[in-house]
Amino acid sequence: MRISTSPHDLARRAATVLGSGLEASIIFREHGVSVAAGSSSAAAGRCDQAEARAETGPCIDSINLGTIQVVPVVAETAGWDAWRAQTLREGFVSALAVPAFVNDDVAVALNLYSRAPDPWTNELLTAADGYAQLASAMVALHLELAELEDATAGLYRELSDTAAVERAVGAIMHSNDTSESEARRIIESASKHRNVTQRDVAETILRALVVTDEPSPDEHPGA
Repeated sequence: MRISTSPHDLARRAATVLGSGLEASIIFREHGVSVAAGSSSAAAGRCDQAEARAETGPCIDSINLGTIQVVPVVAETAGWDAWRAQTLREGFVSALAVPAFVNDDVAVALNLYSRAPDPWTNELLTAADGYAQLASAMVALHLELAELEDATAGLYRELSDTAAVERAVGAIMHSNDTSESEARRIIESASKHRNVTQRDVAETILRALVVTDEPSPDEHPGA
């Protein structure tokens, strides 16, 4: 199952459309599980991986609070230690996070990174919000198509609960660059706190990330 626009594609297009010198990434959050879904560059991707592993950062806060998070000076932020350290390590000095909601349980956030100080004009904020909404609409479409394929072909019904969870563990390990034990903890925690089964959590993650089994941004010519 593959749709024409993957999270990596969306992030690369956002970086191109929204401004010269910007790098972009997208975090997917489902039932409290945060996954670094796609990025326009390896540097932006590593920042989101650090955020997803720590479960704290501008993208996650933007989803939790339902508001845009503007970070004029990364070095002066407090409370996002892992994300801040990685972002500074990559050479970014300013950032922006814009949330968009697919449904009550699923959301995405667009992270924009800048190596120039505080480029976030009102016009850019409006454009970034529009692009985040587009990313949300594409994720919603993908989930609907994946569920339709599941109903038609029995894609996930053919998997045992254990197999579905194991695949999701692998997807989280790859996307967030994290350990197997941490990936399992994330799924178990989401299942417990959202009162859904681990299989439910695993299926949504797999449906959302099935388009990301493609080369990383650094492996795309011109990325």
